[in-house]
Amino acid sequence: MLTYFISQSNSYTIRTVANTQTDLTMSLQDMTTLTNTTASLSGISINDYESLLSFTASISGAVQGQEYRAELSATGNNEPIWNGSFNVFHSQSHDKPKYKPQIPLDEELKSHTSTNEYIIIT
Repeated sequence: MLTYFISQSNSYTIRTVANTQTDLTMSLQDMTTLTNTTASLSGISINDYESLLSFTASISGAVQGQEYRAELSATGNNEPIWNGSFNVFHSQSHDKPKYKPQIPLDEELKSHTSTNEYIIIT
């Protein structure tokens, strides 16, 4: 299962069956409503030696909590080169705490019991 974050760049690298085409179609099926849609793919690159496919995906109208069944196939070919699923989440960037140092960094910092000096990296 791959994670898809709303309002973020969703870049993936997956292992597929042997494929050299970059004209790909990703079909999605919402696992709750069983409605079918497609994902927009960009930045497609292939490492054919290791069968690795890299791309950026965009799912139009994705809502937090949705799960999609995904099928990736080369355009004009009925056989999928990858099957998987996506779980949709909100972006986590605004939930990250912003830490503030407790000790001012402009003063020289020394231990009270010894002459050891400390460097605080923020």
